[in-house]
Amino acid sequence: MATYSERLVELRTEKGISQKAAAADLGISQALLSHYEKGIREFNMDFLCRVADYYGVTADYVLGRTQSRSGLNSTELDDREEDSIFNTRSIYRAAIMTHERMNAGSAQAGEYADILYAITLYRVLFSAAQKGYIPKRWFTIQPKYAQASALALTETFLNDFPEKTVNARRYGGPEPKSIEAVIKGIESILRRYSGSI
Repeated sequence: MATYSERLVELRTEKGISQKAAAADLGISQALLSHYEKGIREFNMDFLCRVADYYGVTADYVLGRTQSRSGLNSTELDDREEDSIFNTRSIYRAAIMTHERMNAGSAQAGEYADILYAITLYRVLFSAAQKGYIPKRWFTIQPKYAQASALALTETFLNDFPEKTVNARRYGGPEPKSIEAVIKGIESILRRYSGSI
């Protein structure tokens, strides 16, 4: 596991800001931040909370107690045998694991991932409302604009997604079983319904 000083340097570097800028944003001197980043001094709880909020990670991540930036424990990120089956559980776990990897690049990448997931869910909910499974009154945008607007927003966020925030090589080896199950499951469905893939 990483030390708190290593995590501070890692998070600041990923955010692409200088020590001086981070110190100013966090309300401390550059010299004090330098001491924290070198492990010369330990910080208090107030600073821990500020730095966790500033970088969009958990306090446990800052302290080096976990590899998960969003609060998942390591057993929740480990592969499970049942993950290789395409079902709701593997879809959920694939989303969590993918989010962890995207969020590892930067807080902005994590926010973009959240928005992309939410847009996808919005489109599903909207379609369910149009078919009568949930109330249409939940939606405030007119039906003729909702789907098109959601698609356009998806494209905008994909095009603007922060570059070089995630290093795919950092996650060497096979993809988690849940992600593999989702990819194979959806590709199988795409082939079945399109006929030309």
